[in-house]
Amino acid sequence: MKDMHNFETYIKRPIKYIDQVSSKEWRIKVYGISQKSVPLPEEVVTEGIKTVLPYLPQPALTKDRYGLGFLIIHHGTMRNWFLLDWWEENDILHHQLFSSPLDKPRSIAVETDQSLIACVHELRVINFERDAWIKTVLCQDDGASFEKYLHLHMDSRG
Repeated sequence: MKDMHNFETYIKRPIKYIDQVSSKEWRIKVYGISQKSVPLPEEVVTEGIKTVLPYLPQPALTKDRYGLGFLIIHHGTMRNWFLLDWWEENDILHHQLFSSPLDKPRSIAVETDQSLIACVHELRVINFERDAWIKTVLCQDDGASFEKYLHLHMDSRG
């Protein structure tokens, strides 16, 4: 039987650590990914941070919430994607997905399809952040270090 699927050949997309931003006691690492060699539009980054961070739960700091997480902003081939993730309850990663049309980057909305998680490019960042959390928070003999976690970030040229 002939394969009826036409898969696009995988090419690693550059991942750029943009900055650490603060919002109501939250400290969030921000990453950018852009399709192929197209630069990540500054408007997508600015609007993403402004629109998505208010969705973080409050208060940021509780017995089981640490005020730490990351935001992936991905200028994809179909849409702009905004993946907001934060740590709670020792080792639980919470996730909320947003998107906007490529031609309307300011029209960011919560993604209605709750079965969507991430694409292969975004999973690279999520995996890095998982490993960083284990290394700096869960496996520290001298105690968890949120500062060490915040200083570890991924930056890949492809």
